[in-house]
Amino acid sequence: MEKLLNIDELAEILGVTKATIYSWTSQNKIPHVKLTKRLLKFREKEIMDWISQKSVSADAPEAGKRNRHYTRLSSNLSNDSIERIIRNAKEEVLHRS
Repeated sequence: MEKLLNIDELAEILGVTKATIYSWTSQNKIPHVKLTKRLLKFREKEIMDWISQKSVSADAPEAGKRNRHYTRLSSNLSNDSIERIIRNAKEEVLHRS
């Protein structure tokens, strides 16, 4: 069975508040599983795929332009790379709110 993250774990991984995650889920900006009205879970693989879709490659046009080049998250990325991907994803989602 695949790992399901709770909101506290996800908030820590992404470095955002639980309120931010609740906001993202209510706006369907982040993949989630709604088990009950008050119980949210997050599939680890879906979150990693979502983060990888937010990653902008080095040769991408300036932020804000439509034609972005996305890279896929690979299992051998360094912690620095993953933190950069998370930071970029947070910035993109926060700037769209």
